[in-house]
Amino acid sequence: MDERYELTFTDRARLDLLQARRWLRQPGSGLRAQLRLTRINRAIIELEFAPLRWTFGRHPGVRVRLIEGYSVHYSVEVSQKTVTIRRVFSPYQDQSRL
Repeated sequence: MDERYELTFTDRARLDLLQARRWLRQPGSGLRAQLRLTRINRAIIELEFAPLRWTFGRHPGVRVRLIEGYSVHYSVEVSQKTVTIRRVFSPYQDQSRL
């Protein structure tokens, strides 16, 4: 039995990840920043296998996975086995609106 969920991304989440990648891979960022980006990417991939592990956040129906100061906001459709990444917020970013 395959318990894997399909990952999808909103356009805003894709933009968030692009901005994080640019920030963490800028010249002089160093190994620590590169490892942080790797752990963020790995945490998102892990949602394919255990999306119900993390708790709900402040937005109805949206769960939050914290990793390396970033927060991945996502929703799960269990019946369709899909995970939708809604936003990826950087540290100290206003998270009041998805």
